[in-house]
Amino acid sequence: VFFGLVGCGRKLSENQLPRPSVRLAAPTENFPGVVKIRGKELCTGTLVGPSTVLTAAHCLALGGPFTVETSQGLIQTNQSIALSSGREGDENDLALLYLPTPIADTRQIISLASGVKRGDSVALVGFGCASSDFPETKGIKRLGTNVVSDLNDFIEVSTPGLQIRKIAGPENRAGACFGDSGGPLLKQVGDQWVVVGVSHGAYNEAGGQVSQFVNLDLARNKNFLTQYVR
Repeated sequence: VFFGLVGCGRKLSENQLPRPSVRLAAPTENFPGVVKIRGKELCTGTLVGPSTVLTAAHCLALGGPFTVETSQGLIQTNQSIALSSGREGDENDLALLYLPTPIADTRQIISLASGVKRGDSVALVGFGCASSDFPETKGIKRLGTNVVSDLNDFIEVSTPGLQIRKIAGPENRAGACFGDSGGPLLKQVGDQWVVVGVSHGAYNEAGGQVSQFVNLDLARNKNFLTQYVR
């Protein structure tokens, strides 16, 4: 179920964003609804329905079976549906995995929301590597925060001072790394965390890294999720 969060404006400059802290994004045991997906490659997903895991289409492109590591143990599935091919730069890079048995603890389900605005505080959660220099560190759930710096075809957050892809950036200016693909961009509304984006990739620009998240507010993305989340 979606509810709206309306946003507008221009890309924020670095002086409009928080100064990076000295602390790094850290391992976390919170957000049990954020799960590890193992197929031909490691990705991240989010329980958005009793039987549905939201992830990126490019995470499923090489085929299954897929093993979803949940707090209730390992669940294997071959059932999925993708909105697109998930190629680089694809603003519709979304897919769903269907679990053969619904999860018992529905409190783990994280609701979907549509839309953010520049300047919103967000959280990034994923199982990606500590940095692209150390790919063997993939598989540990990490949490960092950031601020939405731009809205275009994607929701974007920036991590200054880095020219590598890592969720281990400054605690308050974290970004995405290999293995975080498919993971959620979360926004807190009241006492509830909601999914507003899905990790697509990252690119380097002068002064740092920009991480891109599929925008669930785009009409095609919203229609796909409304139709197929179970």
